[in-house]
Amino acid sequence: MVAKTPKFTQTPDSERSYTLKGVRLPNIEIECIRCERVDSLERKAVVAKFGASVSFSKLRRRLAMGCDRLCHPDGDLCEMRFRCLQSLDADG
Repeated sequence: MVAKTPKFTQTPDSERSYTLKGVRLPNIEIECIRCERVDSLERKAVVAKFGASVSFSKLRRRLAMGCDRLCHPDGDLCEMRFRCLQSLDADG
């Protein structure tokens, strides 16, 4: 019997490198196509709760708590993304 290799989604470089301190947009926009979740969070409230030095990668895990796909046996299958980072990557 061959062991099944877990599938892990690659965390986008933008999520690893950006922090709330470095992204000064007034709103943090998130979406998950799979769950049909779309939300806009006030940056000031997110900073107050998680701190300005939190990375978007850690923030993603915190905001996706409770998602069955985040801690799936086959790896991180959650598709939650920060729309605001996609626009920053396109500019840079």
